[in-house]
Amino acid sequence: MCKILIFGGTTEGRILSEYCQEKQIHVWVSVATGYGKLVLSSSPYLHIRETPMDATQMEQFIQEKRIRLVLDATHPYATEVSKNIESACEKTGVRSLRIVRESIELDTKDQKSPGKVIWVDSVEEAIGYLNERIGNVLVTTGSKELIRFTNMEDFLDRIYARVLPSVSVFSACEEMGIKGSHLIGMQGPFSTELNTAMIKQFDIQYLVTKEAGSRGGYSEKLEAAAQMGVTTVVIGRPLAESGISLKEAKKELLCFQSPETLSVTKRSVYLIGTGMGGEGAMTGVAMKAMMSCQVLFGAERMLSQPLVQEAVGIKIPFYRSQDILPWLIKHNEYDTVGVLFSGDTGFYSGASKMAEELKKDPYQREFQVNSLPGVSTVSYLCARLNTSWEKVRLVSLHGREWNLIEELRKHPRIFSLLDRTNSVNALCRLLKEKGYQDVRLSVGERLSYPEERIRIGTPEELETAEFDKLSAVLIER
Repeated sequence: MCKILIFGGTTEGRILSEYCQEKQIHVWVSVATGYGKLVLSSSPYLHIRETPMDATQMEQFIQEKRIRLVLDATHPYATEVSKNIESACEKTGVRSLRIVRESIELDTKDQKSPGKVIWVDSVEEAIGYLNERIGNVLVTTGSKELIRFTNMEDFLDRIYARVLPSVSVFSACEEMGIKGSHLIGMQGPFSTELNTAMIKQFDIQYLVTKEAGSRGGYSEKLEAAAQMGVTTVVIGRPLAESGISLKEAKKELLCFQSPETLSVTKRSVYLIGTGMGGEGAMTGVAMKAMMSCQVLFGAERMLSQPLVQEAVGIKIPFYRSQDILPWLIKHNEYDTVGVLFSGDTGFYSGASKMAEELKKDPYQREFQVNSLPGVSTVSYLCARLNTSWEKVRLVSLHGREWNLIEELRKHPRIFSLLDRTNSVNALCRLLKEKGYQDVRLSVGERLSYPEERIRIGTPEELETAEFDKLSAVLIER
């Protein structure tokens, strides 16, 4: 039943595993660490082997499980592991395919703002270069290479190491002497903004990286270093690789799909409501979907949120359907896509327009649409006020015109989103002018954030106060 073995522990390995789960293809996934297992979904179609294997163990495993296809999706620098995989497959006569990560080795002469980039062939050459210079060094090559950087002069004071947030990794780093503020445990890849913040925080003068391709956050490191005037030391790939792309690997996997599942061909698009933006404003289902997406679209301010940054999918700052949909048609190698919307997808949200566009040809044949609401401002504000909102009239003055006075004549309770023009102060003046000076206003600002504030009063009491431009209000007469 399970005839495929994927050697993973990388973004490519995770994407292929999720693809097998979606297409209901049983597959063995070999990862070297518990952390590699942790980032994979729990699924009856994914059979995980957590411990590393040498060439002999690989050979035995392939024979024991009667594997027919091996996909090597290990890291581009894991050359020894790839050699063992190739050897085991040759001895067992099993077909083996290497998944090659797209290289983005840049010609710095062609970059608009490349900064200073030094290319070296090995860690030792990088250390030799750094020993002749002064300044703090951010090492982003991973924990396995870190022991070699202890040969650098004054490494305890100069090195800041960014590694995976794992107990075993932390313990190994501390044994080397790298600990405390010099040890940064985070899961990547990282945005340019986050790289820039780290460079600034630790007064970094040199950033060491491998040329790990488009899925390794490499270009974001280069861009951040250039912005901060930092020298990037790039360790080039050890060997020129040959193999297949992720897209080609997926086609290979489809050959193992069961006949009863062949009709399941649509790609998943999640329209994800992120709520008000603060911690806890996204539902658990929406968060799980976001973490599983290979691509995330949204406005830049949304993509820069810490929780969104934790998602492993690539982030693209598109939020209009006319930009997103052509991109998806062109890049059909991505099967699980998320589009982020602020607030709730069912309340004055761009999600409705996106859903309508996805119903049109050719998109309706290509995509399966899933709308996932966020925690809405109205439900949150009313909960904080210990009141229900089942009989509240819902309107929005955020970028819209609305006859609020007419609504107030018909409905005793109104909730509205406000903006810079239709502000709390302007609302107070309007209510006083129209004879509603005795209504009660409950104004919420920065809801769900640590600095959230809720103020209650009459139009007279609140007219001259200062409020956030994107406030929300419950009006009760």
